[in-house]
Amino acid sequence: MITVLSPMAGVNDKTFRNLCLSMGADVVYTEMISVNGLVNGNRKSFEMLPNPKENAVIQLFGNDPKYFARVVDVVQDRHPKWVDLNAGCPVPKVVKNGYGAALMKSPMLVRKLVEVLVSRGFLVSVKMRIGWKEERNFMEVARAALDGGAFLVSIHGRTVEQGYTGKVDWEPARMLKKELAIKVGVSGDIFSAFDAMKAINFTSADMVFVARGAIGNPWIFRQIKEMSFGQKLKNISFKERHDILRRHLLNSIEEHGIHGIMIFRKFLAAYLKGLPGSHAVKVKALQTSNLKLLMEIVNAYFDKLISCEQGGVERGNT
Repeated sequence: MITVLSPMAGVNDKTFRNLCLSMGADVVYTEMISVNGLVNGNRKSFEMLPNPKENAVIQLFGNDPKYFARVVDVVQDRHPKWVDLNAGCPVPKVVKNGYGAALMKSPMLVRKLVEVLVSRGFLVSVKMRIGWKEERNFMEVARAALDGGAFLVSIHGRTVEQGYTGKVDWEPARMLKKELAIKVGVSGDIFSAFDAMKAINFTSADMVFVARGAIGNPWIFRQIKEMSFGQKLKNISFKERHDILRRHLLNSIEEHGIHGIMIFRKFLAAYLKGLPGSHAVKVKALQTSNLKLLMEIVNAYFDKLISCEQGGVERGNT
C-alpha cells in the first residue's frame, strides 16, 4: 500500500512534508500552486515550489492550457516526482474563478490540461471529487484524465457542495478501480490506520491519501504501514509526541523565520488535542509569539506527562 500526504493549502510546507516522510509517508504533495501565479512571477507561488532534491509531487491549479504550457520549464527544474492537476478543491473563491472543482464541469478541459503536461514528459495525476450535487460525473472526468494520459486519479469521497462535511463515500473510488485501467487513490476521512485499511479493503485502491488526519498526527503513516504488514501498532509515548512537536516547531522557524511560530499554531492545537489537562496549556501557548516562553510552557506540560507516564512522583495519575 502506498501512503500519500494529500495536498492541503496552508499546511504542506517543506517542514511538514519532510516530517511526514520521516514518519513513513511514501509520497508527499505540495500545497496547490497557482499556474497563473507562476506565469506572472508571483513570489509566494514560487516559494511554494519544492527544492529539486525533495522529489515531492507538485500540485497545480488553473484552467488555461497556455498558462500550463508556459510553466513546464519552471516545474521541470524542481524535479517533481510527478505533477498533479487540482480538479477537486471545493473552496468557493477557487471554484468561482473556474479553478479546482470547477474543472469537473468541463471534462474535456481536464483532458487538455493533462495532455499539455504529459506532452512535456511529466507523469500526471488528477485529484477530484465525486462531482456536483446535480451531476456526479466522476467517471466521465476520470475517463477524460485517462484519455489525456494521466496515470493516476485520486478521488475525495464527497461532492463539491459538501466541502468537508457529511459522510464520506468511498464507493466511487471502488467503481473507478473496477472500471478503468488507471491507478486510483482514495481520499476522505482517513484519520487512523484503521480508516486507511478499511478504505483500501473496500475500494482496492492503489494509494491512500491522508490529509487532515495527519495534522498533529504525522505518525499515522507509520501506523498504516504497521497495520498493513500485520504488525502491532506502536503506542506514541508522551516523550515521542513531545520530541516530534518540538522538532516540527523548530524546523518551521528555520523555514519561515519567526513567522513560523504563527504558522505552527494550527499544528500545536492538533498535537495537544485530547491530551489530559491540555486546554489551559493550549490557551497559554497560543497567546504567545515568544519562542522562549512557548517552549517553557510546552516543555513544562510534557515534562509532567512524561513523569506520570513513567511512574514518577504522581505515579502515573495524569
